[in-house]
Amino acid sequence: MDDAGIPFVWADVPGHASYLIIAVSYWLTSIYWLRLTAIVGLALEIVYFRMSGGALHTGIAWDVVFILINGYQIWRLVAERRALASLAEVQRLRHGPLAGFDSVGLASVLRTGTWRDFAPGTRLTEEGKPVADLVLICDGGASVESGGKEIANLQGGAFIGEMAFLSGNPASATVTVSRPTRAFVFDVGKLEALAKANDAIAGDLHRAIGRDLVRKLARKDTAAPCRSSALAQIPHEESG
Repeated sequence: MDDAGIPFVWADVPGHASYLIIAVSYWLTSIYWLRLTAIVGLALEIVYFRMSGGALHTGIAWDVVFILINGYQIWRLVAERRALASLAEVQRLRHGPLAGFDSVGLASVLRTGTWRDFAPGTRLTEEGKPVADLVLICDGGASVESGGKEIANLQGGAFIGEMAFLSGNPASATVTVSRPTRAFVFDVGKLEALAKANDAIAGDLHRAIGRDLVRKLARKDTAAPCRSSALAQIPHEESG
């Protein structure tokens, strides 16, 4: 008597995996992971249809449509998350180091640069060399060295390369990222062009940099009474 059991067919494996993954997606509460899991399941279903043979073009076509829909929705979710994160960071700048800029001025200034993430050890300026970017730390920190000696540690809200930006001279110190850092990096050329074209923005920008320099000098002056005569020879704090 022939075996009445269901024979094992390798072509069915993608189908079982597909439906299992789609079933799992129904249990997920995160819409992002639900859609991502659904795409994986639908892709495996297409593989199953192709391996099974037969006229399954209709099923494959609808799977492609569903994948495209879910892919678009994932792109929207990611874009919205990035926009929200950027908005929060912009608000921190507006109420912190870039306080005083109106909405139009702030938007114009932010169009001259981009957000960037820096790993520890990244060198942002090098003493004696030209400075291509003006960096504004949002989160993280950096170490400042001059003449081979560490003279300062910079944290969120500090500009890097501001002295070179104001004077046009090479960097007066080497600045190295000391921990994971999120910063806004201005293109100096674009920023200079904007400042020349708009006096109000130029004034707001110089005031923001001036406030940062005052804070740096205040920290230096606060530490001065505690220095020994040898430490008193260390150059003034600069960040490029």
